[in-house]
Amino acid sequence: MKQPHIAIIVLHYKNLEDTRLCLKSLKNLTYQNHSIYLVNNDDAEHLEILKIEYPFIIPIQNDSNLGFAAGNNIGIKKALLDARVGAVVMLNNDTEVRQDFLEPMVQKNANMVAPRMMQYDDRNAIDNLGVTVYASGLPFNRTSEQEKLFCPSAGCALYSRELLEKVGLFDERFFAYCEDLDLGFRARLAGFKTAYAPDAVVYHKGSASTGKLSTFSVRQTYRNLVWVLWKDMPFFALLWQLPLICIGWLGLWAGYALAGRPLIIPRAFLEGYVWIMSFTKARHPIQSKRVATTQTVLSWFTPGLFPKKLPHKKNSRVR
Repeated sequence: MKQPHIAIIVLHYKNLEDTRLCLKSLKNLTYQNHSIYLVNNDDAEHLEILKIEYPFIIPIQNDSNLGFAAGNNIGIKKALLDARVGAVVMLNNDTEVRQDFLEPMVQKNANMVAPRMMQYDDRNAIDNLGVTVYASGLPFNRTSEQEKLFCPSAGCALYSRELLEKVGLFDERFFAYCEDLDLGFRARLAGFKTAYAPDAVVYHKGSASTGKLSTFSVRQTYRNLVWVLWKDMPFFALLWQLPLICIGWLGLWAGYALAGRPLIIPRAFLEGYVWIMSFTKARHPIQSKRVATTQTVLSWFTPGLFPKKLPHKKNSRVR
């Protein structure tokens, strides 16, 4: 069987050494039919350095920091201009991959595939196995195969050309965080399948650009989550889950309040709510074209309100 051509997209912003190590790990992939796009959201000088050190990359320079969503979209659009490309793999620049990580992802019969992401500094510890969403509507890093896989984390994710052309790309209004959840939700509503490839191993540092659980990353994550639920949840599913969603947000607030940050969740929610009507226009085409029933959508959620760890710990969806 002919291998599909895979476009790997790495977005660079800050942390030049991280990007160097990422590209070094991509240099000798055992999967031959691929190309590597490096999208630079940072100083052009960084790109010039990387072009010399890694001449195999296809460089793209942005005029400014466009954020995770728009920056990666530029790479996706450029990659899909190549008719050979059958799928794209999003890859954070703060990762290191095993040389054979692509084969297990490609072999999965699915339009979205999540790898096994392990912690960079403790390579026996799981970083994430994709994204899981609990009945509270709150997303978390999937850290156990017992949790339901909702969609891949864009820290490393394979998306087929068919999915991207039918469903669209990341919503650039999100800037960063939860854009992968939104894309995954839209894709599943449209009937696309998701899968997990346990033999595709990637080592991930996590939040190298923004800082782990920084005010910016937490605010962006939960502001954007308000938009995801409004855009993507079918009306009767949203109505059915609303009591659990409210309890989940109260629990989320309590977790951060106990951690000494009582205002961060209310501010994120209010910011999301203020702009929620701007997403109403986007909601209609998503819901009018969905093929998944309300019952099917509800079956995608992992039972319970939270994972065993508190929301502000390592399984937070803050990348």
